[in-house]
Amino acid sequence: MKTSDILFLGILQGLTEFIPISSSGHLVIFQSFLGLHNVPILFDLILHLGTGTAVIIVYRGEIGKILHDIFTVAFHGKKPEEVSEKHSLKLFFYLVISTGVTGILGLLFKDMLEEFFYRPLYVPIFLATTGVILLFTRFTKNRSREIAELHADYPIIIGAVQAFSMLPGISRSGATISAGLFLGAARGFSSTYSFLLAIPSIFGASLVSFMMSSSGRGNQLDVHAALIGYFISLLSGYAALKILLRLIKNGKLYVFSFYCFAFAITAFVLLRY
Repeated sequence: MKTSDILFLGILQGLTEFIPISSSGHLVIFQSFLGLHNVPILFDLILHLGTGTAVIIVYRGEIGKILHDIFTVAFHGKKPEEVSEKHSLKLFFYLVISTGVTGILGLLFKDMLEEFFYRPLYVPIFLATTGVILLFTRFTKNRSREIAELHADYPIIIGAVQAFSMLPGISRSGATISAGLFLGAARGFSSTYSFLLAIPSIFGASLVSFMMSSSGRGNQLDVHAALIGYFISLLSGYAALKILLRLIKNGKLYVFSFYCFAFAITAFVLLRY
C-alpha cells in the first residue's frame, strides 16, 4: 500500500466511523473506485483500533465511573444498590445486553452480511436508508429520559439496531443514536450510550472479522503503515466525534441525511456506469 492510500483510508475511517454517514459504506465504495482490492484485513483492524481509542479518550470519565463501581462491588464487598446513585452499573449491564444481542444476531446472519461487502451496488441503497433514518430525527423532541428511566427493552432494541448497522452503508452511530431518540432517551444519553457501545463493538467486530473472514485477503502489513493508519484514524476520529457531539446537542443530527442521499445517488451512478 502506498503512503497516500494509507493516509486517505485512515482519515476516511476516522471521519466516517462516528459521523453518521457509514464508514463501511465509504470504505467499500472508495476501495472499489481506487482499485484497492487487496487491502490487508490487518489494516482494517488497525484503523478500527484507532477509532476505538478515540472513543475511550473522549469518554474516559464515564468509563472511569463504570470501572470504579464494578471494582467497588467486586473487591470492597458493597452491594450493587449501595453504589447505584450514578447508575453506572445499570449502564454497564445495559451495554452488556446490547453487545450480546448484536453478537448473537451478527453470528446468526454472518454469511448474509459478508455477502453485501462484495456487492457495492447495494451500498447506495443502504446509504439512502441511513439518510431516511437520520431525517426522521428532525421530528423527535428533546426528551429528558436518562439511564435511570429506561427499561430492559432499550438495550435489546439498540443491540438489534446495531446488528442491522453491520450492513455496508448503514451508519452504526446514526442508527443507534436515532433509535435512542425514537425510544425517548435524551440526546446526550443517546449519544453517550451509542459511543460507549461502540467500544466493544469496534474491537470485538474487528477481531472476529480478522479471525473468521473468508475473504482471502493477505495479512501482510509493515509496522510503518500500521502506525500511520492507527494515529491518523485516531486523530481524525477524535475530531469527528467532538464535532458530532456538538451537533447532536443542538438537535442537528438530521443534517447528515442530505449528504447520505447525495452520496448514495453519486455512488449508484458511478458504480452502475
